[in-house]
Amino acid sequence: MELESKAQAYLYAQNGTLDFKGRPALKKKTGRWPGAIPMLGEGALSRSLPVLKAFLSCAAVIQMSATVIFFGIVSNLVTYLTTVMHQGVARSARDLTNWQGTLFVSSVLGAFLSDTYWGRYKTLLYSFLLYCVGLSCLTISASVRSLRPPSCPARNYTCQPASTAQNALFFFSLYAIAFAGGSSTASFMSFGADQFDESDDVERPQKYSFFNFLLCAIHVGGLISVTVLVYIEDNVGFSWGFGILVIVLSIALVVFLIQMPRYRYRRPDGSPLTKIAQVLVSAFRKRRNRFGALELYEEKSIAKGKRHIPHTDEFLFLDKAALKLDGDMDMEVESTTKTSPWKLSTVTRVEEVKLVIRMLPVWFATLWFTTAPTQSATFFLRQGMAMDNRLGSTSFKIPPASMLLFSNITVVLFLPFYDRILVPAMRKISKNERGITLLQRTGLGIFVTVIALVTAALVEIKRKDENSSSRKLGIFWLLPQYALLGMAEGLANTSMLEFFHEQSPDTFHSLGISLGLANLGVGSFMSSVLITCVGRAAPSWLQNDVNAGHLDRYYWLMAGLSVANLAIYVPLARWYSYKSPDPYAETTQEP
Repeated sequence: MELESKAQAYLYAQNGTLDFKGRPALKKKTGRWPGAIPMLGEGALSRSLPVLKAFLSCAAVIQMSATVIFFGIVSNLVTYLTTVMHQGVARSARDLTNWQGTLFVSSVLGAFLSDTYWGRYKTLLYSFLLYCVGLSCLTISASVRSLRPPSCPARNYTCQPASTAQNALFFFSLYAIAFAGGSSTASFMSFGADQFDESDDVERPQKYSFFNFLLCAIHVGGLISVTVLVYIEDNVGFSWGFGILVIVLSIALVVFLIQMPRYRYRRPDGSPLTKIAQVLVSAFRKRRNRFGALELYEEKSIAKGKRHIPHTDEFLFLDKAALKLDGDMDMEVESTTKTSPWKLSTVTRVEEVKLVIRMLPVWFATLWFTTAPTQSATFFLRQGMAMDNRLGSTSFKIPPASMLLFSNITVVLFLPFYDRILVPAMRKISKNERGITLLQRTGLGIFVTVIALVTAALVEIKRKDENSSSRKLGIFWLLPQYALLGMAEGLANTSMLEFFHEQSPDTFHSLGISLGLANLGVGSFMSSVLITCVGRAAPSWLQNDVNAGHLDRYYWLMAGLSVANLAIYVPLARWYSYKSPDPYAETTQEP
């Protein structure tokens, strides 16, 4: 029997996933790095080069396509809002951060639909369809003259603003894309991570690398956007740039559908939020009961695609939800029993809620960090627009939005170096499988963010000094702050997403990822609130004409707040106790 159990563990994934026919997922034929095209995924070249195999994976291709769309909009949205829709700088920056915030916060909606009703695969498919609607409407809005304000000379601050109807179509398109992007991202990342079985010694390290290469794919897509797409938008037209995004989305959809037999799936298991509420209500109802010799309730059988979690001693007040009292169990026919989950919860359900509660302080402590990346597409961009953007002595001019290229290049080069060189080296010292813990890596990213903001403030001071001498500072002076911010994102964003996925229960993985993405969204909203507060308290700081403003003071303020954030984060990170590598009771899925 033991040999048979070990054989099943070798053949089938033990993380509760199923194949596309609803059977336990066979390791050999499903999951891992599914190729963008089946023969590429199985080819000798991809077998011999793990890094190339990761980039050839279906996940990488789809994520690069999604990121081309995201950066194709976000990297030049301020330019579009100011030059085409004729908005002011502060308002366009608020609109950008609000749009980013909506995109990331809507990941919670996608996680809810994914975990409760549709499953991750169907949620992704429906999100792609909404993407198509939003991008098509955005392309039409930019292409038809009557659907956008009339053009006016550059540096004319009295241009005719967009009409209500023009704004309505434009922002409908924009927010349809935001909801589609947010809903798909949480499900996609969880769906991708589901392809790796953490109980398998071969697949577990691949899962650790998955988030690094996924973020790397994100920034490869960003490279394409801030070079090719930004150039097309600035020199050919926004309608052409948006039209290309529709083509990119079509390619991603084909790649996604063609790999359906290779995926590992997880069945929706009800609303995670409802499960949390059931445990809290049940624990509250039994708040006066003492534990004594009362039995903690746990189902004796395990359903296909589900796993049990053993009891822990944290948050003991929640254990009362699993106390089996006389009135909790109702007799039915043939001596079977049933119970309402609002009266009695299983130990596994209680432990799942404990895991979520334990993550919340970390979530709050990392909110401020996520305001920093929004600067690269807002005020960093405005800095670049006031600098000399000529390439050397040539007449070729670098679009200011293309400076995001250096942030993306930093991530693309840094993450493989971190994963393949730094992690093995640190592993020898720390004896940690990841080199350093996920929260240590996030803290390091927050520290690098402080350096990036201080650098931005110093560069802005020098830019204004040069401008007062009737000279323009070269745009490449912005390179250090973009590169540092890229490194900070590579360190912190990857580790945060991996942290919220890994530390959440099996059936909460989409919710866990959505927490990480909602973190980015709330950070964008916080950036918008900060801009509004600064605009009221110190209106001279953020002017339409950056030469008349004091952008350096704004950067100093952000750097100071980031230091305060780090002071709060460090003790919380030290307090957190990680979920064990395999907290689940030893179970084997039967085919």
